[in-house]
Amino acid sequence: MPLPFILGGLALAAAGYGVSKGVDAKEDFDRAERWSRRAEQIYKDSKKELEKSRKNTQGSLESFGALKFDLYKTSILPFIEAYKKIQNIPEKKLNYKEGKESQKAVKLNFKDIELELKLIVGGGVASLGSGGLVGLASYGGVGMLGTTAGGTAIGGLSGVAATNATLAWLGGGSLASGGFGMVGGMAVLGGIVAGPVLAVGGMMLASKAEEARENARSNLRQAELAEEEMKTAVVKTEAIQRRVNELNDITIKINQYFMSYLSALSYIVLNEINWNKYSNKDKELVIKTVSIAKTLLNLLEVNLLTKDGNLTKDSKEVITFSKQFLEE
Repeated sequence: MPLPFILGGLALAAAGYGVSKGVDAKEDFDRAERWSRRAEQIYKDSKKELEKSRKNTQGSLESFGALKFDLYKTSILPFIEAYKKIQNIPEKKLNYKEGKESQKAVKLNFKDIELELKLIVGGGVASLGSGGLVGLASYGGVGMLGTTAGGTAIGGLSGVAATNATLAWLGGGSLASGGFGMVGGMAVLGGIVAGPVLAVGGMMLASKAEEARENARSNLRQAELAEEEMKTAVVKTEAIQRRVNELNDITIKINQYFMSYLSALSYIVLNEINWNKYSNKDKELVIKTVSIAKTLLNLLEVNLLTKDGNLTKDSKEVITFSKQFLEE
């Protein structure tokens, strides 16, 4: 066979091979682009769902924080003011069965917490801001101030929330303010996320089609992992919201029951402050009022979340106890 024909055949074969590889490369790039778009959409949809859940939970926390602030001011402090006027009360008379004694609030002396509560409500609810309200909802006001080294009440309320990444995230904290942002909050939400969820964006195609395909496939796997982690985070965030709503509802009911007793107690001390001169009926009313006040304070002071972002057993137990208290 003449040499020119051989060379020509080789050239045609090489050209055919090149066209084939070019087609394969285009398919790889197209596939990589589809995977990349799919990865980005998966991430965006999951992120949107989690952000919706976070905002709903934040709203519930802020509402409960505002309720607690109001009840410290309009229920607990007026009760303490009336109760401390009574002289000669035998403490044994008030050692009634409290139910579960593990609740920290049961052991608190009402007179000892008066100053702390006045510090909390002194600046007005507006001064707390979102972080302070979330912190107040998640931790009892007195408990928060007790764990804060110095500073004002408002600084303590905001500061404790900021030290818990989950609370800061639920409170809308930014990276700059120590809130760790959405990703940081998810990474510590009860330890459910092993590592930070990677933001999946537009993929930079590699110079080689095969590398682009593999990078896109890896990107898609990361997006799918992020999707599962965010779904789990949604479940836990919604669980927090349900617990907050339970606390909010039972707290309102206990307070409604409490207000009539507080009114009666205020009337009693307006006319007489010596326990020894009280009728048996008045003494029983004082004892009952103290009992309800401690039940209410349990709800206001219970810790909602652990430092790891998990719901506490105490918050569930105090709800159960308070419901039983109302039924009785």
